[in-house]
Amino acid sequence: MFHSQVFIYSRFSPQGAAAIVRAQNEQYVDIMFRIHAEFQLNTPPQQPFWFTPAQFTGHIIINRASSHIDFFYLHVPSDNKLNVDLEWLNGPRESNTMEVDIGYIQQMELRSSSPSRTIGNVRHPEKIKKREEIAWISEMSERDALDVIEKEMYSFKQVPYYSLAEGVDRAIAENKLLHSVVLWGALDDQSC
Repeated sequence: MFHSQVFIYSRFSPQGAAAIVRAQNEQYVDIMFRIHAEFQLNTPPQQPFWFTPAQFTGHIIINRASSHIDFFYLHVPSDNKLNVDLEWLNGPRESNTMEVDIGYIQQMELRSSSPSRTIGNVRHPEKIKKREEIAWISEMSERDALDVIEKEMYSFKQVPYYSLAEGVDRAIAENKLLHSVVLWGALDDQSC
């Protein structure tokens, strides 16, 4: 656990989590997920201090019988230059004493070091395979799975977005106007 005061129902949308079955076979299911959460680092009587990572992304591979977890990985992506929002109060009123900053965390993750184990005399009948050794009957790429999750969490993702060069080419080809938006941060995470 990262911290005892974590909230999935955060102050800003999108709230909660979304998941998709990325791959499956007769024995295993690989579920990819995205979670938006924030941490309240202070406790009363101290003023609130919110630590809000951009998102948590990860996946879990479970046995179809739900008898064990073979793989678990949860992390804050660090591919954007800004991936965490920090907010705190300096006084009794939120409206005029809120301080805000945005920053970057290089690594924040939870990872299973080995598959789960049963307690007692019960043993897994099969040898647990490494993640890379599992042959899937049906699967989609991790990028495609994340795209589906993003479209579920953000309605604006239903519309295709293009780089400026691609947008200009499409506008010329389709004889349409070009609408360009320049952002300081990302719209599709909690760190904006």
